[in-house]
Amino acid sequence: MKKIRVAFLVFLLLVGSSSLVSAQVSRPEDLKFPPLKFEPPNPANFRVVLANGLRAYIREERALPIVNITAIIHTGGLYVPKGKAGLDSLLSACLIKGGTKTRTGQAIEERIDFLGGTLSFNVGERTATLSLSVLSKDLDEGLEIFFDVLMNPEFREDSLKLAKGRLIEQIRTANDSPSQVLAREFQKVIYGEHPLTYQATRATVESLTAADLKAFHAKYFFPKNIILAAAGDFSRAQLKNKINRYASKWANKSLSFPAVSKNFPQPEPGVYFIQKKINQGYVSVGHIGIEDTNPDYFAVQVMNFILGGGSFTSRITSKVRSDEGLAYNTGSRFTYRWGFPGTFSGYVQTKSETVGYAISLILKEFERIRQEPVSEAEMETAINYYLESFANFFQSPIGTMVNFANLELQGKPMNYYATYRDKIKAVTKEKVMEVAKKYIQPDKMMIMIVGDFEPCNKGSDKFPGPLEKLGKVHRVKLMNPLTGQLED
Repeated sequence: MKKIRVAFLVFLLLVGSSSLVSAQVSRPEDLKFPPLKFEPPNPANFRVVLANGLRAYIREERALPIVNITAIIHTGGLYVPKGKAGLDSLLSACLIKGGTKTRTGQAIEERIDFLGGTLSFNVGERTATLSLSVLSKDLDEGLEIFFDVLMNPEFREDSLKLAKGRLIEQIRTANDSPSQVLAREFQKVIYGEHPLTYQATRATVESLTAADLKAFHAKYFFPKNIILAAAGDFSRAQLKNKINRYASKWANKSLSFPAVSKNFPQPEPGVYFIQKKINQGYVSVGHIGIEDTNPDYFAVQVMNFILGGGSFTSRITSKVRSDEGLAYNTGSRFTYRWGFPGTFSGYVQTKSETVGYAISLILKEFERIRQEPVSEAEMETAINYYLESFANFFQSPIGTMVNFANLELQGKPMNYYATYRDKIKAVTKEKVMEVAKKYIQPDKMMIMIVGDFEPCNKGSDKFPGPLEKLGKVHRVKLMNPLTGQLED
């Protein structure tokens, strides 16, 4: 009987092997796979409204004994007055380290470390996030610390003094990094004097007090101005009850957000040069962009992937890096920010003498995608990239809940992910050319360069200077970051 079973197994192996051989192909591109199937979860299945109007997206995930909770607060640097610039940075540094009414910052951090968890806080442009990760067995204590920090920060003087010193030192070195100077000054020309571009100085930082931080916290931190995201090893019903114990004791407030203008300057096209004695040029070529709520957003994404956003497959990377060997870091990007148009730019970092040539190649690619239809192969690569990377939005349970919370906070349609792939599939070659002509505007092109003027202006054999061949040259002087005054 045993011999019969062995013979039968050998027969199965032989049959399986022959079928594998028959299924072999001679070329990799001939391999066939069933289509990927993935349906995004529905945000409505996870949304709850807790005590005092505190909204939350909650998902049970029992694979690991871990709980992750993030509070997303509608506040940020955009709402900090110019005279108090830097307050958002100090808030980031001191919400946890400054302690609460009953705990010092050191005690909080030591206890979280002892539990093997993490607790972090960050203030962005229009949202601030407090994130907790703890083992599920420590959830009750983790929640107690989490809500204590969220509701009762004390901003003790020792932590505030230390944070001020560190921030002032960061400000002191703000002009040292060419890439950071390029990004900052590019936005300043595009947005002008605006809350999006305010910079902290030594004077604004030194003037800030614990009372300023407490007033800012009191204005924006309350249940109806916060959305929670939670995922992990817990009972959903029990977690709701635990959170309600804190939210029910937390009073709401009335809030009017500061009015922020959407009127931006129209910078004169041309070359904006920032002198720095380095052997490379750091370059951005572009102008103001679009908001991510624009109906053309998906077509713009596909267009930009082909132009310069698709890594090694994109046109700018292929031309500037692969064909000409001018740069390692080059491409194009549309940046996005909640409620405001972002920026569009081609970028490159190259040797001083090849700056002009690299810029000319980028400008040619801008014009080519505006005038010539893209190929079927380029369209297929771009479309497939967005379709095949779609599941990345849902890589982790907490990341998924955070994404849903951000949709609601920003007022985007809650079926955003359900319709995402269809909107990508609907993009055609004709639409790519249409949005390229509409949103890449040669008559508004601003070329910003951080580098050493003489070698950049001289150019190379393939593109001899001067830089004026690319447009009127504006010599930009940097502000002294500590004083906010023009440097000599």
